[in-house]
Amino acid sequence: MQKVLFSVILLMIAGLLAFAYQDLLPKNDLFEELSHTKKMDFNTTWKITAYCPGRCCNTRYTDNGVDDYTNCAAIGGVTLSGLMEQGINVAAVDPDIIPLGSIIKYNNKYYVALDTGSAIKGFTLDILMPQHKTAHDFGVKYCNDIEVFVPKRPKELIEKIRARAFVKKP
Repeated sequence: MQKVLFSVILLMIAGLLAFAYQDLLPKNDLFEELSHTKKMDFNTTWKITAYCPGRCCNTRYTDNGVDDYTNCAAIGGVTLSGLMEQGINVAAVDPDIIPLGSIIKYNNKYYVALDTGSAIKGFTLDILMPQHKTAHDFGVKYCNDIEVFVPKRPKELIEKIRARAFVKKP
């Protein structure tokens, strides 16, 4: 009876782990398993905002003119819309806080830190949305429950993402 109970418990644990990692590990194993990452602990409140790939959310006006980053990801060589088409959830981060290539869990969904922005400073996440209306309607939220996982080799993860988005290295 103890062996049966032990087996049932192990199966339940395995099922829970598989369920917990299903969003993180898509069919083609884009992301490394969480066991190969370093979890960063932040005891702070995060500001969560949203943006779209369009000019409306990716233009900065300076004294020298206009910087237009329409549909461009900070990692270079990929478009924001192309990343979304590949099923990759993108977050813009302050790279001084979260390294590019990190995996972020917010609201039970996983995002990859692939973008930055002039307004993204400190403990702020900017979540990429497909349309401006969706991003606008998202508004500003605050959350204490953000998990950040830094892969051992974040640059390799970024290269895997570029390859998935069909971008060749120059």
